[in-house]
Amino acid sequence: MQITQTTFGPASVLTLIGDLDSFNVSYLKEQIQRLFDRGDYKVIIDLNSVDFIDSAGLGNLVSSLKVCMHNSGDLLIVGPNDTILDLLRITKLRDVFKVCKTVEEAAAVFKE
Repeated sequence: MQITQTTFGPASVLTLIGDLDSFNVSYLKEQIQRLFDRGDYKVIIDLNSVDFIDSAGLGNLVSSLKVCMHNSGDLLIVGPNDTILDLLRITKLRDVFKVCKTVEEAAAVFKE
């Protein structure tokens, strides 16, 4: 998995490339923890280049969302494919996460 970090408006954007699974979820945890260590709790996770998420990856997103919300922030998901959207629906997490089509759309949520 590759992760790049950029800033868009008031949010930090983590763009993931590859699968988010138990083999590489620790790398995402490290990247998100760096944001938290800086006091950055407005996070956008760009999944446009992610084909698969397993329970470990999903669990990390949920726990990161909880930390963001506890600190008056949020974690938004951008560009999940149909398989990932189905996973969010099946696990009832589609109602928990804000899902946007683009990074621009997600960043605008933080400006509201």
